Amino acid sequence: MESLIFVWSVAIVLGFITWRRSTFRFREATLGYAWQQAFVVLPRMPIALVAAGFITELLPQETISGMIGADSGWTGVLIATALGAIIPSGPIISFPIAIALYDLGAGLPQLVAFLTAWSVFAVHRLLMWEVPLMGWGFCWRRLASSLPLPFIAAGLAALVAAVR
Repeated sequence: MESLIFVWSVAIVLGFITWRRSTFRFREATLGYAWQQAFVVLPRMPIALVAAGFITELLPQETISGMIGADSGWTGVLIATALGAIIPSGPIISFPIAIALYDLGAGLPQLVAFLTAWSVFAVHRLLMWEVPLMGWGFCWRRLASSLPLPFIAAGLAALVAAVR
């Protein structure tokens, strides 16, 4: 609940700043872009949530909690990183999958690693966009420099969870 309040507070403050600077920009952002995105995202959400519900029913809880559960440690982070890298989807599917994995017993650091790897290493994006546009040399350098990110994010998530 605290994160929801925080996100809405930031949105309201930034909206107010935009409105004070330019009412045209505020109107363009709220009536234009926000509604445009809502029409794209809202029809997909029920399907994604139903798919996530099926995932929770199809995958055995013991397997998920054993592989990427809170007690799986860095091995679970590594497995979650590999899973995140091979999930061929956008956020409409990946985040409900993360929710389903959480419901099946995945640990918080492992979920953070999963989502970080999905956003940084997505193999489908790499093969469809990066390699054809930038070449293998760029892609290898980007992947090598990004390799520690899921592990750093998982470590920070574990620290935050320990402090709370």
